[in-house]
Amino acid sequence: QQSVLREMMLQDLQREINSLPKLENHNRGGYDFSMILDNPPKAHWMYSSQLRKLYIRMNKTFNMDVQFKVNMPIQPLNLRVFLCFAKDVSGPVLRCQNHLSVEPLTGSNSTMRESLLRCENPSTIYCGSAEGKGIAERYSVVVPLNQARSSTRGGGYVVQPLVFKFVCQNSCFGRKETCMVFCLENASGEILGQQVLDIKICTCPKRDRMLDERQKKGKKRKSRTGDDEPEEDESEVKPAKMPKSSEPVRDIKEETESNDSNDSEVGIMPEDWQVSRTEEGEYRMVLVCPNKDWLLRGIEGMIKEAAADVLRCQTNAPLRRYANRLLSLK
Repeated sequence: QQSVLREMMLQDLQREINSLPKLENHNRGGYDFSMILDNPPKAHWMYSSQLRKLYIRMNKTFNMDVQFKVNMPIQPLNLRVFLCFAKDVSGPVLRCQNHLSVEPLTGSNSTMRESLLRCENPSTIYCGSAEGKGIAERYSVVVPLNQARSSTRGGGYVVQPLVFKFVCQNSCFGRKETCMVFCLENASGEILGQQVLDIKICTCPKRDRMLDERQKKGKKRKSRTGDDEPEEDESEVKPAKMPKSSEPVRDIKEETESNDSNDSEVGIMPEDWQVSRTEEGEYRMVLVCPNKDWLLRGIEGMIKEAAADVLRCQTNAPLRRYANRLLSLK
């Protein structure tokens, strides 16, 4: 009878690890598992407590601490981290060919090279494939948590620092809303706790954070522009609601406005420029120029950028339409 129960438990574990990810926070194993963001370095990344979202530049590292309580009997634990689309959990998050082509392929880095997420910890294991949909099959990084060498905090918590970075941007996969999922697992693959963090990998973290926060509370702005599109609800801003007791980001300073001094002028848009966002995720802006010559020079700059993107991704039909519209303006 015990062997039958054990077999049923193993089958349940296999079903969970091979199923599609669920974007929810939980602590089923009683470890009080959480992820804690360190304070950001200057200009590299920003965290929005309003949206519970991380904004970061590509190829820039950020530090996180994994924290959990010690449970008896002590068992080996791993942290699995992977990326997931907020509105399409079955879709794999893959690198674009443009960034992939500049990283040389060697005999030992084939899986790591394909992974958009990188972990700088030396014991990191890269798993998964491009066709993977389930938790264990998709691209992920697995970090063994050495409880003996980790530091401890009050209340019986174990803390281990981790360093992550991303090697592509959200614009590489159509600017889809993306999440970072952290799973605390035992040696059998049982998920003991999970935390979800919304992320956006972009060139100007401060500007994008301000635009998204303004978009969330922009009811008055939308009424001024005459935009009849419905307001975004909470589920469109973040994929999973995080209760205070299990927030993946704690103890982060809110004084991050000064951390991105290079973007201080870019991030603050004039009120009469009327920035808004469409249901398709595109940005709409009324641009005010002092004369026609300045306007034409601005259009020329956008045409050059669009042409370069079309050459890099020739199958992107919306990008071609956008480039053609710009050409028609001239």
